[in-house]
Amino acid sequence: MANINLLPWRDEAREKQKRDYIGILVAVFIGAAVLVYLALQFIGLMTDDQRGRNAYLQNEIQQLDKQIAEINKIKQRKADIEKRTEIILDLQQSRNLPTHILDELVRVIPAGVYLSSVEKKGSIIWIEGRSESNNNVANMMRKIKASEWLQDPTMQSIVSQKDDIRELQHFSLKITIKGGEPAPAGPTQTTKGGTAK
Repeated sequence: MANINLLPWRDEAREKQKRDYIGILVAVFIGAAVLVYLALQFIGLMTDDQRGRNAYLQNEIQQLDKQIAEINKIKQRKADIEKRTEIILDLQQSRNLPTHILDELVRVIPAGVYLSSVEKKGSIIWIEGRSESNNNVANMMRKIKASEWLQDPTMQSIVSQKDDIRELQHFSLKITIKGGEPAPAGPTQTTKGGTAK
């Protein structure tokens, strides 16, 4: 029987298997690399597209913010104009108020009542004076209650004092102006030495 040496054939078969295995590994690696590259390219395209959309939205948001700021400025200007208009209307309505108040005081003060001081603080009028009798003061308060311009007469004090000739009632009276402005800290208008008979 002849001796056949199979070792070279087995070595060649092993080498061929190694080469095939390495070839398959290289092919798989190359295929995976191509797939990863394509996936990265696709993701990059989508990211760029989304960045473009985000930039567009940011630009639109900035435009809207500018428009909102302009609208707020217009609203502020409108509010300022309305406030000024209201002040002007109030001034126009109240510019004749002192005349009306003094005219009304002349009407409501009966004979026998003498005013020594009239002081206006906002919508409050403080009156000090003398009267020949308590009835005259009560009559004046009734007329103030029925007045078109004055209301809420409140007696602060009334003191009886005798001078050289007769006995007079010294009084202090608080009156509210109808529809007047709130009272400030100090007096705004003072008239002293007025007398009504």
